Amino acid sequence: MARGRPGNARTEGSAMMTGILAATQPATTALGTGRSLLHRLFFFEGNSDLAPAVDWLFMFILWVCIVSFVVLMVPMGYWVWRYRRRPGVPAQRTPNHNTAIEVAMVVIPLIVVVFIFFWGFQGYLNSVVAKGRAEVINIEGYKWAWDATYANGAKPGDRVYLNYEPLEGDPSLPESGPWKLSRGNYAMPVIAVPEATPVQFVMTSRDVIHSFYIPDARIKMDVFPNRYTSLTFTPVTSKGPDQAGRVQPGADPSDPYPGRDHYIFCAEYCGDNHSEMLAVLRVMSDSDYSATLARWADVEKDLSLAELGAYVHQFSGCAQCHTVDGSRGTGPSWAPVKDAADGGGVGWGSVAPLADGGEALIDENYVRQSVRYPGAQIHRGYANQMPVYGPDKLSDRQLLGVIAYMRELAGKATPEDRAKPQTPQ
Repeated sequence: MARGRPGNARTEGSAMMTGILAATQPATTALGTGRSLLHRLFFFEGNSDLAPAVDWLFMFILWVCIVSFVVLMVPMGYWVWRYRRRPGVPAQRTPNHNTAIEVAMVVIPLIVVVFIFFWGFQGYLNSVVAKGRAEVINIEGYKWAWDATYANGAKPGDRVYLNYEPLEGDPSLPESGPWKLSRGNYAMPVIAVPEATPVQFVMTSRDVIHSFYIPDARIKMDVFPNRYTSLTFTPVTSKGPDQAGRVQPGADPSDPYPGRDHYIFCAEYCGDNHSEMLAVLRVMSDSDYSATLARWADVEKDLSLAELGAYVHQFSGCAQCHTVDGSRGTGPSWAPVKDAADGGGVGWGSVAPLADGGEALIDENYVRQSVRYPGAQIHRGYANQMPVYGPDKLSDRQLLGVIAYMRELAGKATPEDRAKPQTPQ
């Protein structure tokens, strides 16, 4: 399988900069061979080619601070005690100038800070310049989820939860639902990457500023609307302990599945559910990665409309705001129950009270308008904050799937809603 597009070749810097950067490399390499007790206290083991340099730069800065504190505070404490004012002893005249000390206090910290700058700058270059033929994955952030698009058009087709807590529900619903979506237990998309292969994330935002942060990879980059930013790193191994939740819907939590999981966070406050804007980075072997992308690329073609709607609910960000168990979320529930908060109905076939005082029947036209033009009719009691899902974000068939799934939740699904697509002979 083709692996993305070639990364940009790194241009040569000035002779001085090249020399300073080269001087920092042996320190990074030498220090990266072991992990001190303090190192283990501060950091989980990283799973990235960038982790050793980042970790040891942090430890270097920490020890610079510790040594500086001791060098300054211990003599100062001694001098405060030694030259304290005593009864009957005249105060000594305070010295006000010493050229050697003043020069040393400027030059020595300057040398240390310049060394730290170029060590850090080398790490920055390594994190933003693609290494050879990198696997390019497009990332989009939006309130409040992460989405990915691969070179073959696939999108994340797996989700994991923080804990295993299925809800009692209609047995006619797809195996993947209904799942409890209470705070702290949102479905997290799985973003797969291959081990020992350079990966480049090309990122943008659909709405506000976010920040793509993978602590175990030691990478973080702000994500902006209307522009692209990028990060690159090489995952080291698919073997080892997981740092993220390992519960998949429709499967026993103890069932093994390939890869090593790490959390992805949003590190820039972006609204109500900022703390729940989570995803999972799954580092996989090359063969598992290729098989996973092939499976994700074909996941929708064999689903009925109702199953497709359930899939869209989980995998297109709908579950972040709209529940399927009748509980109140950021947006109205898709379940056909009475909303006790404002007395208005939610779910298929209900009459929704509108913010302008009117009413609207929740049918095909209402759902389509709410998806394509979400500000046209605002359900009373909810803010006008749903993003626009145009045809580029949600296809017409996916929109029909959402409608069919809402009918399924209301017990009003038609045979066409549950019919599997016919394979041409």
